[in-house]
Amino acid sequence: MENAHAKTVEECLAYFGVTESVGLSPEQVKRSLEKYGHNGEKKRPKKKK
Repeated sequence: MENAHAKTVEECLAYFGVTESVGLSPEQVKRSLEKYGHNGEKKRPKKKK
């Protein structure tokens, strides 16, 4: 999501397909972690063999 800081709470929740009371599912967390890494980490491209 680009410019998330400028979005409303509702727009952010809809973008991620969550509610305030439930949040991300364990599967969504796993996929996001694999794609983006932990907060503050820079994800490096995987080396081709």
